[in-house]
Parts: sequence; C-alpha cells; structure tokens
Amino acid sequence: MTVASAPDRVRSPRVALALLALPSLLIAIDISVLNVALPRMTADLHPTPTELLWMNDIYGFMVGGTMVTMGTVGDRIGRRRLIVLCAAVFAVASAVAAFAVAPWMIILTRAVMGVAGAAIMPASMALIGRIYPDPKASVSAMGAYMTCFLSGMAVAPLIGGVLVEHWWWGSVFLMGVPVMVLTVLAAPRVLPEFRAESPGRPDVRSAVLCLASILLVVYALKSIVNNGWTWPAIASAVLGAGLGVLFVRRQNQLAHPLVDLGLLRSPGVARTMWVLLLTALVMGGTSIFVSFYLQSVQGLTPLESAMCLLPQMIAMIIAANLGPWLGRKVPPARIVAVCMVVMTAGFTMFALVPDGLAGLLVLVGGSVLTTGGIGAAFPFLMNDVISHAPEERAGSAASFAQTANEIGIAMGLVILGSVGTVFYRTRLTTDTGHADGSWVDGFDAAAAHRDGALLGHVQQAFTSGFHAAALTSVAVMAVVVFVTFRALTRGQGTG
Repeated sequence: MTVASAPDRVRSPRVALALLALPSLLIAIDISVLNVALPRMTADLHPTPTELLWMNDIYGFMVGGTMVTMGTVGDRIGRRRLIVLCAAVFAVASAVAAFAVAPWMIILTRAVMGVAGAAIMPASMALIGRIYPDPKASVSAMGAYMTCFLSGMAVAPLIGGVLVEHWWWGSVFLMGVPVMVLTVLAAPRVLPEFRAESPGRPDVRSAVLCLASILLVVYALKSIVNNGWTWPAIASAVLGAGLGVLFVRRQNQLAHPLVDLGLLRSPGVARTMWVLLLTALVMGGTSIFVSFYLQSVQGLTPLESAMCLLPQMIAMIIAANLGPWLGRKVPPARIVAVCMVVMTAGFTMFALVPDGLAGLLVLVGGSVLTTGGIGAAFPFLMNDVISHAPEERAGSAASFAQTANEIGIAMGLVILGSVGTVFYRTRLTTDTGHADGSWVDGFDAAAAHRDGALLGHVQQAFTSGFHAAALTSVAVMAVVVFVTFRALTRGQGTG
C-alpha cells in the first residue's frame, strides 16, 4: 500500500492544528453536556425509561462502536475529506436535535452525531503527524489537541447550565453548528489531504462484525453496572466476544483488512495498547466512587462537587502541555514511567481516604495526581501507537487506541464497581446484620427513612468499598509501572 501523493505543504501548521482541535472541543462537550439538559428535555419530550436510557447513552455507544471502522474509512477515502463530510453531518444532526419533538428524534440524531464524532477524532490525530512530521513537535501538537478536548469536558457542565438556564434545552445542540460549519469551509484550504493509493475494496462484513461486537460488549458492561449480572447482559457479553473472535479471524485472512492486527505484533505498540487499556480501566472504574463520595459521603451539592473536581481538570490540562515540553529535554519513556508512578501514588491516596474534611483534601490530592499523570503521558502514548503504524494506516491505529481507551473505561466500571460492591456488602452486613442491593440502594433507603444511623453505616461501608477498589487500582498500576520501567531499561522509547 502506498501513499497517494507527496506530503502537502501546510502554510500554517498552528492554524491547521487549531482547526483540528475545534471540532474535538465540541465532541468533548457533547459527551457530557446532555446530563445538564436532560431534566428539561424529559419534561418536554416525556420519554419512557428505556428511551431516556438510550437518549443518554447512544452517543457514547456509537462513538465506541464505530471508531475503528471510521478510522479505516479515513485512511481509504482521505482524512481531510472525511473530516469535512462528518463535520457537515454533525452540524445537520445537531440542528435537527435542537428542534426535536419526540424522544426518537434525539436518539437518532445523537447516534448520527456519535458516528460523525468517531470519524473526526482519529482522522484528526492521524493528520497531526502529517502536519508535524518531527516526533517531538508531533507530541507537543498532540498535547495541545488533548488540551482542547479536555477543556471541552471541563466546561461542558458550565456551558450547558448557562444555555439551559437562559434559553432552552435545544441550545446545547445548536452551539456546535457554527464550529462545524467553519470546519467545513476552512478545512479544504487549511488542512493537508492524505489517503492510501491502493486501499482495496472496503469489507462491509468486517465493519458489521466490528460494530456489533463492540456495541454488544459495551452494552453488556453498562448493563452490568446499572442492573447487575443479569442473563441478558451475560448473553450480550458472550455474543459480543464471539463476534469479536470472528472479526479477528477475518482480519487475518483478508489481503486488505479493516484493521491491521499485525500492528499489535510490534512489542512497543502492544505494550502501549495495554498501558492505555489498563490506565483507562482504573481511571474509569474509580470515577464513579469519587462522585458518590463527594455527594453521598461528604454531603456536597452537585455544584460543590464540581468545584472539588475542578483541580483535577486543571491538572490534566497543564500536564497535557507540560509533558510534551519536558519530552524535548528528557527521554519520553522516562516521562511515561514517572507518570505511571505518579498515578499509582494518586490511587494509593484514594485507598487511604479518611473521614471528614481530611478525606476531602486527600481525595482532591489523589485526583490531581491521577489525572495529571495520565494527562502528561497520554500524548506520548497516542503518538507512540500512531508513529509505529504505516502512514496509510495511521487513522486506523489512532482509532484502535481510542477504542481500547473506551472499552477500558467500561471494563473499569464493571470490575472495580463489582469489587467495591462486594466489600460494601461485607462491611454493611458486619455492621447491620444484612445488606441488599448496591450502595445506591443503601443511600436511597437511608434518605427515604430519614435514618441517620443507617446513613452512617452505609457511608462507612461505601468508603470501605472505595478503599478496596482503589487498592485494586494500585495493584493494576503496579503491573503498568513494571511494564513501563522494563521497557525503559531495555531502551524501548515511547513517543
């Protein structure tokens, strides 16, 4: 497979990077902004419980389920062309969602927006390497790109709250339209184009297998988190895993596979993918405990909780730029290894969270260390995966890494959530003689009966579960630290 043409001359790399980062800002905002608008939307559209679940989750499902396929599509038809096309689709779907009159319209448009967002991100990351061919400059650009994405995640609740308060819920969708229109108009003039010269025919069967496998697995993981180990969830997981095996076998047989699994045979890429998966697992799995601890144990309001989480977002944004800057002076592998140690220290603080105000301070400190550590390491990890791939497969490699991140988060919610639940029930049974359901049920029961004694027992049991999940995270991070330091001693650089 060869490149279609020599690299396009980029007149202004910084302008090109800014244009790539703007859509990522909107995609990040769209991931979480619906939570702010959902109460008003529910009052107007009257969705059923099932419709409400799909309104909230369909965007994330489609992003995770289609990212691998869309990354490959960008390599085949042209990454700039795909960004322009999907930015236009995102803008139209956003406008339709803003004026939706029924829940099914929100579900459909959010699904379309998820597919478009899944296409834009890997294509953008792959183009960054083409705009900045120097490895150190590429890592710095990746850090700036991630800063924009993380900023979107951080400001989404604030922006959504202001828009819903002063206008109507549809305004949270309309804010993305002008940015995507700007992308459509400016991209052909600012961004370079790249596509494979001989990509082969697209394999529809592989795309269907990939989508079905990922959607079933992610659905099963989310269902287990919400409803426990039910038979439908287990069946979905088994079926999804089976389709995944068929997908892998098919890729090994095709001359032009949808995903080049040979990339994983490179020791450096395989190691980096495992680091991405495991760090996403512990970050995603502990996030639910942090939220409940702030509101249900410390008794903070949602706004006060958001303020306590603000330092971790600031730390991640600073680290995403500080890491690449240090990478110009220090070997990247050493930076990644130190970042993993910093993350481990953060999870250790989670495992030692005490009661009272001291617990709040320890929690915030641990959050700063964990998010700062992954924020500094992530640009190097992503650049490592993309740089090891042939240039015509860079988009596919970026999407593969992002999908590993999405699945890791979902796995973390199930695994660490299950660990926490076991220890929660054990502690509550010891204190009260019985324990039914999850800590959510315990907090609800204590509130419904206005039982202060029961609330105290539930809070202590939940904290015990939090400690257990954090200790599990420390054990996982110990493996990650071992892997990264082993690579460092062998001289296998990252980034």
